Amino acid sequence: MIRCRYQHDSPMPDQNTAAISSVSARLAARVEAGSLITDPAQQSVAGALDRLLSNILTSGDRSILSRLTGRKKLQRGLYIHGGVGRGKTMLMDMFHDCLSSSKLQGGQFRLHFHDFMVLAQDTIHAARTAGSDDPVEAAAATLAARGRVMCFDEMEVRDIADAMILARLFTGLFDKGVVVVATSNRHADELYKNGLHRDRFLPFIALLKQRCEMLTIADGRDWRAQMLAGMASWHVPDDRQAAAALDDAFARLAGDSVVGSESIRVAGREISFDRVAGDVARISFANLCETPLGARDYLAIAGRFAGLLIDHVPVLTSANEPAARRFMWMVDALYDRQRFLVASAATDIANLYQGHNYSFEFERTGSRLGEMTHRGAHAEST
Repeated sequence: MIRCRYQHDSPMPDQNTAAISSVSARLAARVEAGSLITDPAQQSVAGALDRLLSNILTSGDRSILSRLTGRKKLQRGLYIHGGVGRGKTMLMDMFHDCLSSSKLQGGQFRLHFHDFMVLAQDTIHAARTAGSDDPVEAAAATLAARGRVMCFDEMEVRDIADAMILARLFTGLFDKGVVVVATSNRHADELYKNGLHRDRFLPFIALLKQRCEMLTIADGRDWRAQMLAGMASWHVPDDRQAAAALDDAFARLAGDSVVGSESIRVAGREISFDRVAGDVARISFANLCETPLGARDYLAIAGRFAGLLIDHVPVLTSANEPAARRFMWMVDALYDRQRFLVASAATDIANLYQGHNYSFEFERTGSRLGEMTHRGAHAEST
């Protein structure tokens, strides 16, 4: 199952957030609480999201012309792009939470873009199996019925099968009045760059630029890197104090994001995460490395999340060499995508691998772990 954040998924607002009905106000509250610093670029994007929020919530008041013609004016969405760690996901989650608390007619949902494309391909397949004359159009109608506003995190296109259907799929969504808010590390013009048959993908870029305002979140401080800089990343030993440290780290990195479970589907196999908030996930070593996953699975995980918090990393010995090998794949995938890692472990990185088969290979893994966790001190319980 792919986890969607529908309106009913959002928790009831507590007394500290119930009255916060705009993205700008939520951002200001985080700054006032000391969990963020003032960032003009983030404030600018928050303002744009608030204007869109207002337009969506007031669009039920149809003009005289729209009532006579029976057509509503189509609302443009937002495509927010910028560097890693600039707060794009955080701001979109604030926007989604504001919509959730507003009880928007027609609803909304939020998905990582990769997960949305898995859902879209499955929906197209179901329509084709049912004998639809136009499976893509039928899928667009089915998906549009799920939410009037769709929020996509980390829009990135690498799969040619996805690239070839996006223009038709999104034409169907936009024609049915769906408003799209998306984040990406790339400008729309850079999507699927150098991809096979990219000329067939260009109509989607043109459509996206027509139906969404292109919004750059300017370079500035990497708020996540700044947060991680003061946070210990490798907690030894693996005890109650280490667990509490990971609880605190997850809460700080999650911020205002809704916490829930999520599954990633790779080649028909599902990888389940019990705790996900935005682009941050927490999972045990056993669930991550003691299950039959391959390098491709870890690449998918690194593509979905900005970083992982891993509980209970054991000493890796000859008794658990398969898990050690998977751990190495996982570290490589996270490192190559410049993801972060916070973990509780039985020992320090230098003594983590005590097996025989991968002694040479693990030297690189240890070096990469050291780089990934250098942001904070390696905490040791006393």
